[in-house]
Amino acid sequence: MTLLKARWLWIILLSGLVASCAPKVKIIVMSPAEIDTKKIARVAVGSFEIATISQMVYVDKKGYWEKEEVRLGAEEKKSISRQVRAQVINSLAQVPYFKLVYTDEFEKLENDRAFQDLVGTVGYKTGEIDAVINGKIWIDFRKTRGADVAKGELTYAQGGKSKRAPDVTIQKVIWWPFQSMRGNLVLETKLTRLAPTEVVAVVVEERRFADRIGGAPLEGMELLESAASEATAFFKPRTDSSSFENSPMVLPSFDQMVTDLASSIASSFTRKIAVSEKKVSYPIDTGGDTQSVQLIKAGAYEMAIDRLQRVAAKSKAPEDLYNLGLSFEATGDFGLAKVYYREAYETDPGNFIIAQGLGRIEKALRENPKLKRQLAEKQP
Repeated sequence: MTLLKARWLWIILLSGLVASCAPKVKIIVMSPAEIDTKKIARVAVGSFEIATISQMVYVDKKGYWEKEEVRLGAEEKKSISRQVRAQVINSLAQVPYFKLVYTDEFEKLENDRAFQDLVGTVGYKTGEIDAVINGKIWIDFRKTRGADVAKGELTYAQGGKSKRAPDVTIQKVIWWPFQSMRGNLVLETKLTRLAPTEVVAVVVEERRFADRIGGAPLEGMELLESAASEATAFFKPRTDSSSFENSPMVLPSFDQMVTDLASSIASSFTRKIAVSEKKVSYPIDTGGDTQSVQLIKAGAYEMAIDRLQRVAAKSKAPEDLYNLGLSFEATGDFGLAKVYYREAYETDPGNFIIAQGLGRIEKALRENPKLKRQLAEKQP
């Protein structure tokens, strides 16, 4: 790497650090849906078919592992299917762009084939629903009960006045019991338009989960290696306060794991089919006009714009131009925000915060026509 490249890399890293430490302004931004759901307003949620569920428990029996499969009955599988369906409904209920139609007409269908047979029937009509969401579930779950083992040879002087007193070497084994669980959930979510019958979207996503309590502490091996200097205390009965048996911590249940993973996937699917809102934090450039910075921090964007326009008319400081662009962005005027971000960048092209602002607003402007169209389509 040349000296010039190393210098630029150092500048970028330092600028990024400064940006992360700068005070932030919090604004709500909207993002367009990835999937076109034009003319879909009323949505029902159907069933989620259980494709496979594998649930295994592994137990350490003094060095020998025993494996047990947990078999679920039909009612338990139905309960899991309803859990996943509930998370999809909860996620859709958070956005105002769809009207949920609560009906069991599609939920009682066993699988997607039964659903397709129903909606494909000649003369099938439903006047209240534009589309149905259903899907399929794959779950793999593993729970383990075992122990971490540390073994070593401890050598220490027996003591005594004689130099010929032999050293004593003793093997010592310590074990720390633990419990762990891991799993993954794959969810296929499908959106089907009813008139005309058309599959609008099929999204398959996976989420993984892992947790562990108990087991060897990070300093476990150091405890073993230092035991020679305190051999008497080491060989006394010990209780490890970090053991999960003495800890209030517990592993989440299988049902909780399924709920959490399904909730994450459902939220992701909702963002794909609906306009989404999120609160973001963007840095303020504190090197600019002090009063304007305070106004932006307080959320008084219109007053900040008025002051910064007067300040910028006298002095084209890049910090003030950036904060002016930030204030316009916060009020939703992306066109003027780009004008001032661009002017700030041309004045100080090496400023990382300014470059971020310009890139961010250009992306927002590219998405804006699509966002406006989608919002207009969802108006009643």
